[in-house]
Amino acid sequence: MCLAPALLAVIALQVYPLANASLLSFREWSLTNSTEPGDFIGWANYAKVLADPVFWGAARTSLIITVCGVALQLVFGTGLAALLRKGRALHRTARAILLLPMVIAPVAAANIWRLMFNSRSGSVNAMLASVGVTGPEWLADPFWSIVAIIVVDTWQWTPFVMLVVSSAMLSIPQELVEAASVDGAGRWRAFRSVELPMLTGAFALVVTFRSLDSLLQLDTVYTLTQGGPGYSSYTLTYYLYALGLRNFEISSSAAGSWLFMIIVAVIIVMMFRLDRASREVSS
Repeated sequence: MCLAPALLAVIALQVYPLANASLLSFREWSLTNSTEPGDFIGWANYAKVLADPVFWGAARTSLIITVCGVALQLVFGTGLAALLRKGRALHRTARAILLLPMVIAPVAAANIWRLMFNSRSGSVNAMLASVGVTGPEWLADPFWSIVAIIVVDTWQWTPFVMLVVSSAMLSIPQELVEAASVDGAGRWRAFRSVELPMLTGAFALVVTFRSLDSLLQLDTVYTLTQGGPGYSSYTLTYYLYALGLRNFEISSSAAGSWLFMIIVAVIIVMMFRLDRASREVSS
């Protein structure tokens, strides 16, 4: 009886929306033509989404943003964790300051960076001009708009990686590091040969969480570029948003959502296998 309210909440908030989206994906429904779902049309909506080049372009962009963003966050976060792991007051203050981007709402962070990336009055191009470099049209160029999204994502979530890796570093026995130093290993060699292999579990955790979060992000893309210019910075989440809430293709959006869910499920399975393999290596 105690589980009944929680079970009802799960059904209401999880099972019913998924089941409803599944049913809608097999019917014809565009809000521009009707306010009610139409006839059953089988797999036509799935075929329509899979035949849409914008969908595959969005998948490619999502993959680029996720891979590049997570890789940069892993490198910078690990580097900061290694530099600031000592308990000195200056290091503690620096860690506290570096955590600030993580607590800013993504929409607010994207708005700040949108002003900074303004090609005429933004501070980014102003800094580049001060050293004699002409800044690009950050948000009006297909390539640089994706770079801008990666920069914002990296700036905001590198502190998360630093936090996780710092916690993992505290669990490493210092006797091993000291033994490596006695054997003549320098600081970098001791970190590379002793500490780095023991951080694989933390790396797997970070890669899993950040990859999923990056794939699911909508607010940064919506605020920063709105998928532009053209469709160049469309991600899968923005594609589904535009399909359902801008073009009012409800059934096609439902089909695309299920395809996206399958992609995410495959990635989750791969991440769990990576985590298992990393644990076997570290043990």
